[in-house]
Amino acid sequence: MKPADEITSSELPRQQALADPYFRDVKQFYRIKGNLFKRRGAWFALFVGDNSYGMASLYLGTLRGARARARDGNKLLDIYPTHQGRKVPFVVKADAAELTLLTRHGQVRFTYASPTTLIAEGDRGMGLRFEKTLGQHDIVRPRRDGAWEAPFRSICSFIFKGLEGSAFDFESDWNWDKLSNGEIRGNTHPGPEGGFTLGMEEFTHSGWVREGYPQYAEAKASMQADWERFFAGMPQFVAPFEDGRREAEYTLWSYLMDPTGRVITHNMMLMIGSSMGSQWQMCQNAVALQEHMDIAIELLLSPLDRVSPVGQLPDSYNDEFGTTQLVKPPMHGWAIKQIMKHHDLVKEIPRAKLELLYESVGRWGDWFMKYRDEDGDGLPAFEHGDETGFDDTTLFTEHMQVASPDLSAYLVLLFEAVGDLAKLLGEPDEVAASWYAKSKGLLERMIAHMWDGECFVGLVPFTHEHVISGSFIHYLPIILGDRLPQEIVNKIADDLSVEGVFLSPFGIASERQDSDYFDARNYAIGRGNVVPPGNIYICTGLFESSRKEVGRLIAERYCTVLKDQGFGFLIHPILGSVLSYHGGSWPACAYTILGRLLTEQAGAPAP
Repeated sequence: MKPADEITSSELPRQQALADPYFRDVKQFYRIKGNLFKRRGAWFALFVGDNSYGMASLYLGTLRGARARARDGNKLLDIYPTHQGRKVPFVVKADAAELTLLTRHGQVRFTYASPTTLIAEGDRGMGLRFEKTLGQHDIVRPRRDGAWEAPFRSICSFIFKGLEGSAFDFESDWNWDKLSNGEIRGNTHPGPEGGFTLGMEEFTHSGWVREGYPQYAEAKASMQADWERFFAGMPQFVAPFEDGRREAEYTLWSYLMDPTGRVITHNMMLMIGSSMGSQWQMCQNAVALQEHMDIAIELLLSPLDRVSPVGQLPDSYNDEFGTTQLVKPPMHGWAIKQIMKHHDLVKEIPRAKLELLYESVGRWGDWFMKYRDEDGDGLPAFEHGDETGFDDTTLFTEHMQVASPDLSAYLVLLFEAVGDLAKLLGEPDEVAASWYAKSKGLLERMIAHMWDGECFVGLVPFTHEHVISGSFIHYLPIILGDRLPQEIVNKIADDLSVEGVFLSPFGIASERQDSDYFDARNYAIGRGNVVPPGNIYICTGLFESSRKEVGRLIAERYCTVLKDQGFGFLIHPILGSVLSYHGGSWPACAYTILGRLLTEQAGAPAP
């Protein structure tokens, strides 16, 4: 039998790993499994897979869009801790400014010196190994002063440099037939004290070796201070939801992305995936982070990086490409109205940015009325289920194009918000009045033609055939709160209060639980799972109505399951289990918005 120190991860008995309390019960700052470790603004991260001893995995990955379409996704290099040059089993411990690999021999630690620079250090005898089989044209090459560069074709480049007297190199062979180094192995080498320090810097162009790099302690202090400044600016929550706030807000902080290249000129935030932002989710993130108005306004303006000549905003986008043939719901009006409850936009936003917001949001609303109302009835349509944001929603089972009631509700808020901005900017009274008239007129048409006494229905363009399904989309117009007549508010609130239909112990399901179409498996977004945007919009609307108690009930249930089981995008409404998309900013965004509302409703507005 091999000595314990020579047992590899594949040979370590599972029961031995689970029996070791040091590796089983590692206290985590946030749930790192399936998530990423990244500093605010960075476009690369450390990704953790399974995190049990002997099974843990770690890789350096990019969030740049070109890589998302590659065969191995966003992975750049697999990372392994080593002891005296040999790979050893590990588990990962996550803290705000440090990711630690725990082994039986010592530790390896990572922190960010800046959004483009990662620093690692290891205890005496510990090291790091980076492995990858490169594709055609991909290479690694030596640079001056013992540094190495790994250019990942069409994506980014990394400089690796041993620091504090330690060294780093890549083992590789040159394959001229493939114009590649093929299989590569990068290794740290110890310094005079037996440990190592390694600097890794990302470049969007060819990299270069700097004259000096920060010390590990200096880098960690910088990252910690950046996080603490952000966290200190966010409000505290009423119990018990304060318990989950740190994890939610850390997720939002880490998923923030800096402007990059010539395409992304505003801050953006990744959503459920690891490489894309979404136009409508950017609005939700702005509401979540409204205490940091400099960030919130950037998120509201971010989709303009992909705006069309006639004012259409994209569906999803990143630094490489955008989905512009379809759209996502126009949520800027809802976001602006939510933020204006707590903030003086004239005082807190530079006038040039406020004017840009006013002009672009107005054009976005007019785009729907001009280009998505082809039958001219004044009620615009979505042209695919994806455009609702709840992709497989049953509202589109029989028809691809439907004038969906949620779209009109969103635009009612949008036109009202543009009128508010016109007043703030000192536009003539008649300008603001015209926007308010658009909002009021659309609301009147929506109620007259879409409310059938039981729910808001969809309409088939041109024929005006009523479309009724088991989807919660029929109830999303509650986002309008008391702008709706009282009898409509009551009917929606009463329907959403019935246990086992839409209401579940974990929030509102996206499809009736007694529907033949109910399907809450992985990736079923609109057919039954509890998902962030629907619960956000329903709750914020109910909190703005006379039926706040229903909004409070839903918000408490949804926030509780997120806090207790993890911030998953899809939650089964019957089992309560997190099904997929663990990680990402969307559930953390919902938790932050609803936690703030619950705190305010409890009469304990946080400082």
